[in-house]
Amino acid sequence: YQFVRLDGSMSIKKRGKIVDSFNNPEASSSDFIFMLSSKAGGCGLNLIGANRLVMFDPDWNPANDDQAMARVWRDGQKKQCYIYRLISTGTLEEKIFQRQAHKKALSSCVVDQEEDVERHFTADELRDLFRINESTRSDTHDKFKCKRCMNQIQIKPPSDDADCGCDLTQWHHCWDKRNLVDQLLKQIWRDDVISFVFHQRSHEQKKTV
Repeated sequence: YQFVRLDGSMSIKKRGKIVDSFNNPEASSSDFIFMLSSKAGGCGLNLIGANRLVMFDPDWNPANDDQAMARVWRDGQKKQCYIYRLISTGTLEEKIFQRQAHKKALSSCVVDQEEDVERHFTADELRDLFRINESTRSDTHDKFKCKRCMNQIQIKPPSDDADCGCDLTQWHHCWDKRNLVDQLLKQIWRDDVISFVFHQRSHEQKKTV
């Protein structure tokens, strides 16, 4: 696949040109993939030419990742969008992700005054950043003490009003591809590569008449 890359070394003029070309379905460009760093393209960039965003390498600041993940869901987007966060379970990378979740939970309690935030990380677990766990399918799910799953099967779905803004305990939990709604992810699933998936929708897709 042809691709284009944007990072902090690119001039503003050239940046605008490649973004406009990527977003224009009638442009002659054959670029299929748009690669960018979350710092260089995390804020203010409109990439409605894409509807699937794959994110690597989480940031300690969850706001930076949230901004980066919003690049494809902007004004003018007409396709259903999919966001994929790829995280190596049991590693420092997943602990950074857990720290993000902890910060968001604290923010909800303080700013939004939510009393029902389900989070079960202790101070010891937050300090345990450099211990690798090679035997887990999802270290994050293990720490939830999830009551909706039993024997690696989700027996109770999230509440009907849950969306991707909710706590991860209110997302769908999948150990295999049977309950995935994303057909593309189903096709590429390999047990030796993907061990666990959290998935959730952001909103109900509008029906046109």
